[in-house]
Amino acid sequence: MIVVQVRFFGGSHLFTRRLSPAIERALPAVTLPAGATIDDLLAALNIPGGDGRPLVSVNHFYRRDNTLLFDGDQVQLLKTVVGG
Repeated sequence: MIVVQVRFFGGSHLFTRRLSPAIERALPAVTLPAGATIDDLLAALNIPGGDGRPLVSVNHFYRRDNTLLFDGDQVQLLKTVVGG
């Protein structure tokens, strides 16, 4: 298991459909299985894919959704703006 620290820029309510009570109580720490990726983290947080998906930085560098996460990583979620 790994534990990552998650920070929401703009507030968690802008990102999630509904956090599970267990995850909400644990924030900013999120426990994931070893080998978890950014996609796995977003799924655990109930963050939908598609337009409006947040930009994700890990340890202050923007990363792709298939990036592996490691114990102690600092993950920042930044809300994107979509529309025309």
